[in-house]
Amino acid sequence: MTLKSIENGFPFECFTEVAEIESFRREIYRPPYYVHKWWARRLGSVFRAALIGACLPEDEDIVAAFYSPTRLDETVVLDPFMGSGTTIGEAAKLGCTAIGQDINPVAYRAVRVALAKLDPSRLQKCYERLERETGAFLRSLYKTTTPEGKHRDVLYYFWVKTLPCPSCEETVDLFSSYVFARHAYPARHPSVHVHCDSCPAVFPSHYKAELVQCPECSSTFDPSSGPARRTKAECRSCGDNFRIAEVASGSGGPPSHRMYAKLVLNPNGEKTYESITEHDLRSYDRCTAELERRDPPLPQIQIAPGHNTNQILKYGYSSWDQLFNKRQLLGLTDLASSIADLPSGPEREALACLFSGVLEFNNMFASYKGEGTGAVRHMFSHHILKPERTPLEANIWGTPKSSGAFSTLFKSRLLRAINYASNPFEIAVDTSDSGGRGKKVRNLSMPLNFEIREVEEFQGACNRESSVYLSCGSSAQLDLPDDSVDIVLTDPPFFDNVHYSELADFFNAWQSTFFDDIFDSNARTTRKTAEVQDINPSEFARKLGDVFSECNRVLKSEGLLVFSYHHSRDDGWLSVADAVLGSGFSVVAAQPVKSEMSVATPKSQAKEPIDIDVFLVCRPRQQDSRERFSTREAIEVAIDQARAKVGRFNNVGKILSRGDTKVILASELIVAMSAGREASQIVNDLPQALQEVLNAIDRLHERQSDDSQRGQHALNTEQLSLLGT
Repeated sequence: MTLKSIENGFPFECFTEVAEIESFRREIYRPPYYVHKWWARRLGSVFRAALIGACLPEDEDIVAAFYSPTRLDETVVLDPFMGSGTTIGEAAKLGCTAIGQDINPVAYRAVRVALAKLDPSRLQKCYERLERETGAFLRSLYKTTTPEGKHRDVLYYFWVKTLPCPSCEETVDLFSSYVFARHAYPARHPSVHVHCDSCPAVFPSHYKAELVQCPECSSTFDPSSGPARRTKAECRSCGDNFRIAEVASGSGGPPSHRMYAKLVLNPNGEKTYESITEHDLRSYDRCTAELERRDPPLPQIQIAPGHNTNQILKYGYSSWDQLFNKRQLLGLTDLASSIADLPSGPEREALACLFSGVLEFNNMFASYKGEGTGAVRHMFSHHILKPERTPLEANIWGTPKSSGAFSTLFKSRLLRAINYASNPFEIAVDTSDSGGRGKKVRNLSMPLNFEIREVEEFQGACNRESSVYLSCGSSAQLDLPDDSVDIVLTDPPFFDNVHYSELADFFNAWQSTFFDDIFDSNARTTRKTAEVQDINPSEFARKLGDVFSECNRVLKSEGLLVFSYHHSRDDGWLSVADAVLGSGFSVVAAQPVKSEMSVATPKSQAKEPIDIDVFLVCRPRQQDSRERFSTREAIEVAIDQARAKVGRFNNVGKILSRGDTKVILASELIVAMSAGREASQIVNDLPQALQEVLNAIDRLHERQSDDSQRGQHALNTEQLSLLGT
């Protein structure tokens, strides 16, 4: 048996440097995987490195192979949880026969578009037809007038949720702050915009101002102090404090909204924040009446209870159409109908997918990020369905100055993905730049334009004519021959974090309502009982184990199962170990790599964010000839390996949190405990050993003095040195 580079000698610290660069501009460096929203998308450069490392022997120069036109033409790669298609795209670029399956139809549809062979000319003609047929109408929905009667484009309307006070029934605006617009870099751009607490006026102020006076009504107030504070709100009329969620859930429907400001685009290209006028209110009322007159199909599909949907159900939402206001429903249904009427073909499918992606920016859960960055914060920025108290309504078709609009996303998503597909590139660290920026390296990969085939058409041999096979269904049952796959490379879901199907139902409600003939589905939900996600660790382990058992069946005897993983808790590691070992695999190596986007909102808000994934490298158990360690020996080996890998990160300036250190140590312990033990023995011995090493990490961190000025390099290496004594 030949050891592969990903088992021994994998230069993870080099690829982490590349991945760091990719993580800040993922949609630029790997646009095909961003044509549509998906969750926990892993980095393309990391998966390219893993594929090369899983194919080449341990003594090969993997970095050189990464930056060479490497071809793996005789390699069959399977991803049973293909998500946004990262594994499939990277495998296809290397010439592999790539097989992808996902149980969620929203993911399957997005990958079909991302990797399909599209005709740019035909796509452009379809887009221009939409612009003629519906673009003008959509733009008319976002017009305002000056006092002189001149029309201006509105980029964004600003809204605030309102609730009746349970004591006096006066309407309470759920502002946490009356400052509604600020720059991303306020020290350099200190001007903010404030909505008056007593009248409709909006006016500029300074971001540090603690007291402002309205120029219209002379009201003086603290702009940072609104009626809503955390989970409660205060009625300014009677002084009552009430719990927002309780009042919202008892109101018989979602909270109401009030439009209070707009951002207007002037002919000279300047943007101005303005108050809402009677013209704006009448314009919205006309949209409401027109929607009622047209009576188009709406995504009136019930929102089912779930881990990620219970929060909005408690706010009174009951169906997916309620996440949009009437003007949004009018514009979106008009656009969806026009796309459905286009000539059939992959280009229409691509535009339908683009429309679906536009939804995340054009709903009443989106919010305003401000100037100096992409203006619209999409509804899934927190990876949950968070009721937004001050939502932003964007211009659906958009202007050249718009964010999240159909016209702008057509260029930044679809056209960018097509350009990348025809001429892919990799990222290298630009050593001539002290900031560590990236540079593009071209002519290394095959183009991404494939006639997509169904997995059932794969007969167990590489097919040079078409190397991408996709299917939608449970990967616990793969329509593949035995011993037909060389590498399984995947990123399985977490059992207790983001429940993909619950969130994907937001998109599916529109896809099934308008694009049944395009996407060949009219299912009202993407939830499946076989979905590998469960808040119960044992059930998660069982479901994941069923998929891994099927992967074992189709994997060749010397093939590898490689999957990325991290978790902050013991049960997360114990459940994944149970799944791997119970499916007949042994964990033979663990390689830490850069995780997803460094500035993702959930990560930036975590107390100890985890920035590291590990690739757990597994072989069929009969291929693991390592000798057994005692539990104490396994702990010591894990500490030694973890210390060495932390040191390698330190040497390239990578700062690791306590969570990162735990991830590396936990994965190394599973590798060491897997050697020479039966699966049942590992499952019995691992919990105590894992608890011992992770608790020791916690104790060591607690010992660190608060006034210590030592860097993370010393902290991490000292931790592991002390653990080993």
